[in-house]
Amino acid sequence: MRSSTESTTESSARTRTRSAVLLGAMATLRERPAASLGEIAAGGGISRSTLHRYYPDRRQLLAAIEELVEAEYEAAVEAAHVDDGTGLEAFARLVDELFRRLDVLAWWLRQDAEDDEELDSRIGALIARGQADGSIAAGLSGAWVEGLVWAGLWAANDLVVAGVHSLRDVRSMCRQSLVRALTA
Repeated sequence: MRSSTESTTESSARTRTRSAVLLGAMATLRERPAASLGEIAAGGGISRSTLHRYYPDRRQLLAAIEELVEAEYEAAVEAAHVDDGTGLEAFARLVDELFRRLDVLAWWLRQDAEDDEELDSRIGALIARGQADGSIAAGLSGAWVEGLVWAGLWAANDLVVAGVHSLRDVRSMCRQSLVRALTA
């Protein structure tokens, strides 16, 4: 019989492996969207059998990547405490949290525009709250601001990938630009 410590260790090791598989797959697919499962496995530094153990086919792998990205987005919104402080303060925290997860969220930046989801109501509420408290400029819709955020993240990611700027530099420039764009 296994002890709870052994099963916890096995579970956490499996979780780490699953995460590494997904991150490796994302990196490979960003560079080569049509990569085969064998190429995805090799790009992630794992065997094809390991990839198949976790994700038997491409559809399941892509679904797991989407789940990971969605979970990271949700974690960013949660960590930003978007209901606390002024709207602008909450917005700045959200930008910081999104940047902390840019390596994963960049997956969405490479997807077709038609795959975009509708506006996150929490972002719309944050903008409305900031406009009501006077910290965010009037006349900016939640959809516009959300578009600015994703455009800023896209530009930041591209500049890092191209080696033009460091992640630290683009984080600072993007945050500064976005906060200034919203300031009342």
